Amino acid sequence: MTDKLTQVFTGEPTATFKRLRDMGDGTFAEVVASGGNFAGKFRDAFESYTPGQRWTQARASGDLIHVDGNAAAASYLVISKNPLQQATESYVESIGSFTMPAEVAIGLSLSQRTLGQEFSVEIVDTEEPLAAVPDIAIASISQTTTTLTVTTAVPHGLGIGKSIGIRGVSDARLNYPALVIASVPALNQFTCTAGPGGTIASVTAGPFTSGTVFFRQRMGRANDGVSMIFENATATNASFYTRSESGDAYPSGSIVAAHSLTIGTTAPVQLVNSAFTYAFGPTTEYRLNVQSDRVQMHDSAVDVLTGTTGRFLRTSVVPSPDKSYKLRFRATNSDSLTVPVAQIVSMTKSGTTTATVLCDRPHGLATGDPVVTYGTRDQAAANFPNLTAATTVTVVDASTFTVTIGTGTTGTTFGGYVAKVLGGNLMSALGAIAQAAQNATLSTLSDGTRQLVLIGSAAWAGLSIGDTAELVGVRNNVDGASLGVDGPWKVANASTTTLTLVNLPGVTGLPADFTATDCGGGLIKRSEIRISFVRIFDFGRDRVEFAPRPTADITGSVPTYVTGGTLTGVSAAVAGSVAVDAAIGNPVTAGLRASNANITAMSAAGDSVGWLGTMIGAGVVKPFCLPEAQFDASLALTTTTAAAVAAAAGAGIKRHLVAMQAINTGASAVDLIILDGATERWRMPLPPNVPVDVEFPTHLSVTANTALNANLSAAGTVRANFQGYTAP
Repeated sequence: MTDKLTQVFTGEPTATFKRLRDMGDGTFAEVVASGGNFAGKFRDAFESYTPGQRWTQARASGDLIHVDGNAAAASYLVISKNPLQQATESYVESIGSFTMPAEVAIGLSLSQRTLGQEFSVEIVDTEEPLAAVPDIAIASISQTTTTLTVTTAVPHGLGIGKSIGIRGVSDARLNYPALVIASVPALNQFTCTAGPGGTIASVTAGPFTSGTVFFRQRMGRANDGVSMIFENATATNASFYTRSESGDAYPSGSIVAAHSLTIGTTAPVQLVNSAFTYAFGPTTEYRLNVQSDRVQMHDSAVDVLTGTTGRFLRTSVVPSPDKSYKLRFRATNSDSLTVPVAQIVSMTKSGTTTATVLCDRPHGLATGDPVVTYGTRDQAAANFPNLTAATTVTVVDASTFTVTIGTGTTGTTFGGYVAKVLGGNLMSALGAIAQAAQNATLSTLSDGTRQLVLIGSAAWAGLSIGDTAELVGVRNNVDGASLGVDGPWKVANASTTTLTLVNLPGVTGLPADFTATDCGGGLIKRSEIRISFVRIFDFGRDRVEFAPRPTADITGSVPTYVTGGTLTGVSAAVAGSVAVDAAIGNPVTAGLRASNANITAMSAAGDSVGWLGTMIGAGVVKPFCLPEAQFDASLALTTTTAAAVAAAAGAGIKRHLVAMQAINTGASAVDLIILDGATERWRMPLPPNVPVDVEFPTHLSVTANTALNANLSAAGTVRANFQGYTAP
């Protein structure tokens, strides 16, 4: 039995309303149920958040879930991922449920976009989830340029387009956090050429006989649902998946490569940029419509007077309309996410480029593994700069290795971290901050807030006020002992080389206050989703038919207003004017076109030409023209050098001479010459002291975009006036 409307979300004042329940025998019974204040509507602006009220959550170790925002009406739920651990998942899920049809509108943003950290918005059914897909042991794995070939120990049961990852291969380059299966040559073999980040890097390696294939869950193993996943480093990308009746998750985009589509950006808007002010807002509002016959996603910019943009439509695989659904936000770190493997206690060189690195714990590295290092105190380029490119190591013992860094020098530095690079995914793409801590001061503010001030090796970059920064390997500059401040902190201010951090809710274990202490240390910007608002509208959908069947009757028609698209096969009388510079048709142009400048020449013979009038409606008839297009020049001519009557008028535009008046006040006769640029077009003799008045009935025109000039045949004294107009 199913209700026509299911109970809505908890956390609202209780109301009573009636429902019809399908009894399964063709009848409906009226039932009374308790639900939300408005049946079928749910809103949350996250001014507060208490797990167990409206929402339930699961939080992985080191992840953070809390409400933030303190200015410009900004309030948002933050799910912040721990950048130090692989294979973790946290989620926030609605306690209440809703049925189809429904529209879910969400305003959210992400602090950054990375490959290997996925954030999902999911509408999933409330039934028991599907069984987890087990990991699959690899018998052989190799890569030739951009084709990865995997042979599994047993038939893998995976199809083209499945979302997977690789971990545990002895060659770290092949431990990809996110791939898509491109082909299945055999039951125990598949190939991959790309993933959410596009085509994989060209590598030729293997075969190796180690590793495991893991499955990337598309909607948390729900039987039915739809998921919008932010799974690559592009702020304007998302991948969409739908599942119906426990079948395969049907992806958007290219089935065998990246599943992503273009969406409105997930980049945040910093509403206020001021110290101790946390005010991020979403740039985009995303709307998911789920109906019995379709799933659609469209989005729009927040708080703008424009329409939405359609991004995704699925009608072939649609979640079941007979189930109840919940809204879930899920945040996942890949099993093969590049993460720090150890903190650096010290790094030493003795006149060479080879540095010996002592770690605070067993590093788990093998000789030949690629690593990057960040945050050592001595950042001089010749000494111990950040290793931002994957560089192979030589293992000395469980907590020590050597690596080539900088140039030959002698010295020791302290602090920072080392990360093993998996699948070519560098820490620079995962939020690693290029600047290193040089000095730290811990204090307690009057309200009990703990404040940490770090002086950086250069002006801090890559962090905004309100971001969460993970401190890794903050150690003193004497013996490399930890200062005890490692962990997540909120950025309260950043001014050149001074970074001010404050502690986050629920984060404990900080040491006693200490004064300015020289140190080294690395920072990683945390990936986090910020959910500013959620609105769910559980509505009814009616179907109304006006045209009787089987034959349509025009008397059953209703007025229709078209706001987009094209109507074809319609014949109707139309009133109005055809556009200027368009082919003459029906209706024809009527009336004058007011103008204070000549129009551009028509583009083709046979086009409609507007009848020009002055701005007060007087018609323009040749040889006259618009007053604004006329010219009247007076010149004193004395030499054979050309003088401009009217300068070149521009591309396609000509100067037209209508009339001229002249008098020769010299003692000798001289010719007055009209020039098309430098080319003579007309000549007339002027006897001394005889006024001359000439009108050109067909007008004297020069070449387009050429000056109209005049001169004398010999030295003399002539005063001349010229009248004309400018037109194509």
